[in-house]
Amino acid sequence: MASISSAHRRPTDADGRDFEGGLALSVTSTPESAHRFRQYFGEWLDATLDLDAERRSDIVLAVYEAVANAAEHAYAADARSPGTGPSGPRSGIIEVRARTTREESLEVTVTDTGRWAPDASSSPYRGRGLALISALTDASELTSGPEGTSVRLCWHQRLRV
Repeated sequence: MASISSAHRRPTDADGRDFEGGLALSVTSTPESAHRFRQYFGEWLDATLDLDAERRSDIVLAVYEAVANAAEHAYAADARSPGTGPSGPRSGIIEVRARTTREESLEVTVTDTGRWAPDASSSPYRGRGLALISALTDASELTSGPEGTSVRLCWHQRLRV
């Protein structure tokens, strides 16, 4: 069974201030968990924001793509044993934090602590995840290093909190 452990709490921003509408989830890096996360995130989004169907679909797809990319690439070396591996006891976990801002924007950060493996597939239909994320968001930023990868996704337009 896929595993999503959630922390229903009011996360804080970088300055330690509370904000409304926050979501913090830990997702096990499996395709099944990524799929269940997509459903759960869509429900949270519906309960949090009043969006038109197209905007909602863009947001859910972009966030799912970031989670699915992390599930597929970040822990490739640890795929047989999520929860253990070279990056320590947190390998195999994808952290997702979402929040609405005072400016009525939506920010979602997807973070892993794995070491990304390049896609070995020769399929011409692979390797478009980051381009898709960029096309579906108002702004996105990728930060990667030895401690893992973080993808920040933002939407500023057509959000009604």
